[in-house]
Amino acid sequence: MHVLVFGRTLPTEKTGSLGLFEFEQARALASYSQVGYIFLETDSIFTTRKIKKISKNYQGIDTFGYYFPLGRFLGKIYNYLRLKLFQKLYKEYSDLHGKPDLIHVHFPTMLLTNEIIDFIKENNIELVLTEHWSKVQEKKISQEQAVVLAHAVSVAKMTVCVSEGLKNSVKELTKHQDNEKITVIPNMISEEFFQPFERNKKRNDDFVFTYIGSLRPIKRVDLLIESFQDLLKHNKTLVLNIVGDGPERKSLEGLVHNDFDNQIKFWGNQPKDKVFEILTETDIYVSASHYESFGVPFIEALAMGIPVIASDSMPIVIYLDASKGVIFEDESKEDLTRKMSYMYKNIDNFEAEQVRSGIYEQFNRDHIAKKIIAIYES
Repeated sequence: MHVLVFGRTLPTEKTGSLGLFEFEQARALASYSQVGYIFLETDSIFTTRKIKKISKNYQGIDTFGYYFPLGRFLGKIYNYLRLKLFQKLYKEYSDLHGKPDLIHVHFPTMLLTNEIIDFIKENNIELVLTEHWSKVQEKKISQEQAVVLAHAVSVAKMTVCVSEGLKNSVKELTKHQDNEKITVIPNMISEEFFQPFERNKKRNDDFVFTYIGSLRPIKRVDLLIESFQDLLKHNKTLVLNIVGDGPERKSLEGLVHNDFDNQIKFWGNQPKDKVFEILTETDIYVSASHYESFGVPFIEALAMGIPVIASDSMPIVIYLDASKGVIFEDESKEDLTRKMSYMYKNIDNFEAEQVRSGIYEQFNRDHIAKKIIAIYES
């Protein structure tokens, strides 16, 4: 089968995790099918100022894409230009590599327009969707986006959601109740995160907590910083890594007390190999996020044998038991502080082998890729 994956962008050191989920999945699927990758990064002119075209074999995948500063404020013009760019990419790809049997779109609520959906349907190409977007799970998308999502789900052979909560939101937003056409398959984890390592039992250095993700209000990094600083009042050997970037970064940096500048480190966006390196020096992975569609960094940490702290509102909690970490009451600074203190004092009770037990079997790339291939071939 010949599959064309449509993603947000091409993952690079600059973009951090943007485009990473879909491109990593494309690479995994290439072991079983002919796979190409296209993308349209049409951000605001304030973030993407130059038009740039990509046409190359990238990490073994034939890749075509545009960086094109449009922004959604253009309305119907945006939809028209996005359709034309998609058609151009599709033609360039198919002229070189042949017509795909199927197009697999990630983040469809974000990437598709009704016109692109109709183009795919009119060309008799099967459509599969994978929705990851937390805004869909929160049901905080626009009416226009809800219409596009409903249209896409009605046309698609299958809609995959990365968590049960996201699936329920998609069904509610689209009023689509056919359980056979909407399913749950979690994100896959890159192989390097399954390389086991042992934490140093002799604690002659700092004890490290790490958060990885965007710096947006829903992630509640402000709550994490405030809770951590309460902990620091009693123990100055603790460190908090904050890996990621976003609109709240400046205000979050302003929350850090001058006395704690060396204990709270802002790393910005980092490439995957640097994220792995940071995790190898981490004792506890922690997030105060109020909402996630899935929570890949949690699984990456667990795969490495690093216990985690998560709020009780997170979908990740279904994969946690007492051997893998602790859960705190969502939005409670006091409970988060208590749980971080507990993990610090009891870290030696969390054996790495027990923490990572069962994670590989559920989230390795071959296991997830075979589930997706089964959908393609059904």
